[in-house]
Formats: sequence, structure tokens, C-alpha cells
Amino acid sequence: MFPRLLCAVMLALPLGAATTVLYDDGVASLPAAQGWLFFGDNSFGAGASQTLVPGGTQLVTNGGTSAGYANRIPFFATLVNAGFPVLDRNVGFSLLFELKVTSESHSSNDRAGFSVILLSEDKFGIELGFWADEIWAQSGAGFTHAEGVSFDTTAAQRQYELLILGSTYWLSADGTEILTGSLRDYSGFGSQPYTLSRFLFLGDDTSSAGADVLLGRVELADVPEPATAGLVVAAVLLAAVWRRGN
Repeated sequence: MFPRLLCAVMLALPLGAATTVLYDDGVASLPAAQGWLFFGDNSFGAGASQTLVPGGTQLVTNGGTSAGYANRIPFFATLVNAGFPVLDRNVGFSLLFELKVTSESHSSNDRAGFSVILLSEDKFGIELGFWADEIWAQSGAGFTHAEGVSFDTTAAQRQYELLILGSTYWLSADGTEILTGSLRDYSGFGSQPYTLSRFLFLGDDTSSAGADVLLGRVELADVPEPATAGLVVAAVLLAAVWRRGN
């Protein structure tokens, strides 16, 4: 868990970071229509669907299809929007998204019907899989089930925050931290999207699982101002000292 000292320092930081709204669920349009994300569907509409509903977009996939939203166009790897924020893990950034997993199924313990991939400029990052009763991390380029937390993702549309700083990620749900671990370098897999820098994906990225989810507002907190970044570093150092002394 986040040390209390680090939490206190982080909460005391000035709000110097810019926030980019990638998907505004208050606007009557699908995520890919708002200028930041691309919708990809390997079923060509036959086994996946996206529908505007109260609370956002309902994304449905089955075990033989994959579909979701990314900030880069597949194959070409170009950004959908050249203004996409810089993701410098040494300074820190966070992804906020509203999500309810209505249902999920998987044929492998190492796959999930809904996943979030967030990679920094140097390709270090994390992929988290969402089951109905657990959220867990992909191990690395071998993509096996690593650290996770038992958590009911079906009860309500929750606000998740995925924070990346230095070599660590933290995931919180409705303001409470539920999972943390080390960042991974998935680029050893040898192909997109894991060889891309500054990459974001939300959806089903496997043909071994499927899900019915409600995706709401998605925001990305950009790199803080230099003064704020210095305070973040100081917070991390204080946390390290705290750990050594306890």
C-alpha cells in the first residue's frame, strides 16, 4: 500500500498538472468520435459492439473477438491526436477512467476480457486485466498472471486511477488504493503495441476472453510543472526513508 507519509505529501502537492479529457461521457458520441482515441475491432462488427448508453459506452466482445480504444492507429502506430500528453514516468502521470464490468469470461488464467495498457515514453508501463472478481497484472513479455487483488468490478461503475511514477504503478478505486507493483517492459514480445512508446489501450485485446463493460469518462493527467515534479520526487525519497525506518 501507499505509505501514509507519501499519501500525505502527494495530497499536499499543488495542482500543477494539466488534465486531458480523452472521453467525455457527457457528450452524446462514442469515444473514437471525440478526437483522441481510435476504435479497433478485429471482428469487423460481427462479434463486438459499442453502444451509447446512460453512463458512457457499452463495449461488448466475445471469446473469439477483440476490440477497444487506443491512442495510436494500429499498424501505422501514429497518434490519433498529435497533442496527446507526454508520458514521462520519471515525473509521473495518471490515467483516470470510469468502468463497470457487467460480465467477463476467459478460457485462460492468463487472459482477461477487459484490459488497460498504459506505457510511458520509454515503453515501461503496465497491463492490467479486469475479471468480475479480480484485477491483476500481466507478468511481462511472457504475459502470465502476476500480482492481483480480489475485487468486485461488477457492483458499480467505479472511478479507477492508475498512477505511474518512477518504476512503480498504483491502482486505486473510488479513492482507495487496491493494487501496486513494479512497471514492466513488454517490448521483448517483439511487436505492437508493446514496442510502442506513449501508448494507451482500453478494451479486449485477446481472442481468449470476452466482456460486457460500461466505460465512462477517461482522463489523463499530464506531466506536472517542474516545481511540482520536484515535490513528487521529494515525496518518493521521503517514502523510501520511511520504509527503511520501519
